[in-house]
Amino acid sequence: MPALPRIAMPARLSEAEGADARVGLANAIFDDVAALVRTEDLDVVVVRGVDLTGFDGVVLPGGGDIDPARYGGDAAAPCYDVNPAQDDLDLGIAVAALAAGIPVLGVCRGLQVLNVACGGTLVEDLPASAVRHTPGSDGCGGLEWTWHPVDVTPDSRLAAETGIRPDVASGHHQAIGRLGTGLVAVAVAADGVIEAVEHETLPVVAVQWHPEAEGTPATLAAAPFAVFADLVHAHRLAPARG
Repeated sequence: MPALPRIAMPARLSEAEGADARVGLANAIFDDVAALVRTEDLDVVVVRGVDLTGFDGVVLPGGGDIDPARYGGDAAAPCYDVNPAQDDLDLGIAVAALAAGIPVLGVCRGLQVLNVACGGTLVEDLPASAVRHTPGSDGCGGLEWTWHPVDVTPDSRLAAETGIRPDVASGHHQAIGRLGTGLVAVAVAADGVIEAVEHETLPVVAVQWHPEAEGTPATLAAAPFAVFADLVHAHRLAPARG
């Protein structure tokens, strides 16, 4: 029996004890994301370095905010859990995967990491709008989420798995500002916030929402991971680059 494809997932480096409640949530759902990857018959390896030799794909999970200095943003913005080591790890892995053409899936912070790695920017703190993206007065709400529909581009990879207007679980106070080079928005909320991206030429997909959130229908929870698994298997069958 052939070995399962090996998927690198960067470790979360912030300790939850005594920290912002959102750090504990991000650390808790890390395992839920890994479980959904494994459901697609992919082998998850938690890594603390950027060497992707021997890996067939990368999953960039959720977590705290990227340092605004990484994308020329406002240093005074209300960010939480800014961790230089985490930024180094996540962005280093993203850049290495993009350069090697390795399939990448991003979830929440992971989408933002991909956008910054591609030269894009972020909205440091979303203004109030008709769509509520952040549950709870503390920006976390424990394990509660806010739910809203997103419009998915019909001919995108995601649409084949999610349909064109799913209700998704949201829990973020930042979002994509300027899209990174090569990325295409394939899902948006009613207020214009970009909820998913794919890459024009590379095997990349990322969602701003939380497919791992409790209460998400099983088929919708699996959707981004199924798209990613297809990209991984296609990449393994493709001729070696160079």
